[in-house]
Amino acid sequence: MRQGTPIACIAIAHWRARLELARRPDLTNCAGLIVDRAGHKAMVVDHLPATSGRLLGMTLERALSLGPDAVVIEADEAHYRQQFEEMLCALEQVSDRVEGAELGIAYVGVDGTAEMNDELLHAVPARFRPHIGIGANKFTAFAAARVCRSSSVARISSDVTAFLAPHSIDLLPCPPELIDDLHLLGLHQMGEVATQDPNALLDRFGREGRRAWELCNGIDDRPLVPRVHEESIMETIALPSEAISMELLRVAVDTLLQRVFAQPRMQGRYAGLARLVCQLEDGSTWERTYHFKNGVGHWKRAAEIIKGRLETEHPQAPVEAVTITLAHLSGASGEQLSFFPELRADREQRLLEVERQLRARLNGKHSLHRLVEIAPWHPVPEMRVMQVPLGPAINDRMRPLTAPAAVAVREGPNQEPLAVRIGEQWREVARIEDRWSFDLWWRPTPIQRDYYRINQADGRQLTVFRDEREGCWYRQGGSA
Repeated sequence: MRQGTPIACIAIAHWRARLELARRPDLTNCAGLIVDRAGHKAMVVDHLPATSGRLLGMTLERALSLGPDAVVIEADEAHYRQQFEEMLCALEQVSDRVEGAELGIAYVGVDGTAEMNDELLHAVPARFRPHIGIGANKFTAFAAARVCRSSSVARISSDVTAFLAPHSIDLLPCPPELIDDLHLLGLHQMGEVATQDPNALLDRFGREGRRAWELCNGIDDRPLVPRVHEESIMETIALPSEAISMELLRVAVDTLLQRVFAQPRMQGRYAGLARLVCQLEDGSTWERTYHFKNGVGHWKRAAEIIKGRLETEHPQAPVEAVTITLAHLSGASGEQLSFFPELRADREQRLLEVERQLRARLNGKHSLHRLVEIAPWHPVPEMRVMQVPLGPAINDRMRPLTAPAAVAVREGPNQEPLAVRIGEQWREVARIEDRWSFDLWWRPTPIQRDYYRINQADGRQLTVFRDEREGCWYRQGGSA
C-alpha cells in the first residue's frame, strides 16, 4: 500500500450478539450471555445489549454469579465466521485491499473520496449499525470508528494527538494487564499517556508500554494485510429430515469425499485440511476442521480420518445437511504412490461420467444412484436403506428407498383398515395378515405408527400404516 494512503476501519460492536438477535428477536430486551464451550471451560465471548457489566472473557460460572437471570446462548462460531466472510466479500467489491482483523472488525484501503465512504456504508447491512472511521493508519482509523455515531463515517484529518487525547485508554489494543496498570497510575485518557516519557514507560512495562505511548500519539506501523483467497473445493448434500443416525452421517461423509476427489481439479493433488460443517435441525451449525499431517490424495484415507474423529466428537442434534471443504491443496504428498491403478476408483470415474452424460441428455431429470444400507434394524422402513445420488445434482439429497405415500383408508370401529383406495377404486381388505406398532417418543420429532399387512380381495398384499400423531394413513413404499 502506498505511503499516506488512508485506511478505513469498519467496527461492529457485539457482532455475535447482533447475529443472534437477528435469529431470535424475542431476546431483544433480555439479558443474555453468548458462551463458547470449545475450551476446558465455558467462556463468555459476547453478551446481548440489555446485559449490564463487563462480562467478556469471564467463565460462565462467574458471569452467572453476577447475573443469574441471564439467558445462556451457545456460541455458533461457524455461523458468525460465515456472516463475517460475507461482509468481507461485500467490502472487496469496494476495494481490493480488505483485511479481516477479528469478528466485527475490518480494515479497508480507501482513496478518501466521499463516494467510497458511501459505498462502504452500503456494503454493510444497516442492521449491523456499522461505525466507520478513516485515518492514516490502523489505530487512528479504529479509534475514529469506535467514537463515531453508528451508521456514519468519522475522519481524522488534522491533529491526531488532539483527537485521541480525550478518549479512554480502554480503546488501546494492548494487554488488559497493561491497561489496568496504567489506570492504577492515574492515566485514564490517551492524552495523559501521550505526555509521558516513552523511555520511562519502556523501562517499566517493556515494549508494550512503549507501544501504548506510540498509539496514544497516533503512531502505528502495522501494515494493512489484504486477504489471500486460498483455493478450496466444496461439496454439499442434504439429509432426510427424519435422519438422526450416525451411520447416515458416515455415508454422507463418504459420498461427499468421493465427489470432491473425483473432480478434475483434484486429480493428482493432495489436501492438507478438511472442514466438515453440519446444518442442524435447530438452525445452528456444527463445524470441525481436520488437519492432515501428510497430504491426503484419496477419499478413502480422508474418510478414515474424519470418521475416526466422529466416533468421539459428533453433532448432538439431527443433521439436515452436510458440507465438506478440502483446502491447503498441493501437488505433492508424503503418501507413497502405487504403480497399479485402483480398479474400484476407475469404476467410480466411469460411473460418474455415465451419470453426467445421462443428465445432459435428459435435461438434468435423471441421475444414477447408489443404494446404501444405513440401519437395517430401524423400525421405520424408510430409514433402513437410502438412495444416494452418484454425482452432484440440482436438488442433491439422500432419499429413502421406500418412502411412504398418503392413501385413503376406510376405518373399522377399532381404527383397523376395512378398505383402501388404489387409484380411483376402493378395494376391500380380505384379511389382515399381520399387525405391529411402535412409538419413538424420544426423537426430536416423535413417530408413532400402527402397521397392517393386508390381503386384498384379489390376493395381493399391501402394507399400510396409520400415523397416530397425525391421524392419517400411508402406504409403505416397500415391504416392512
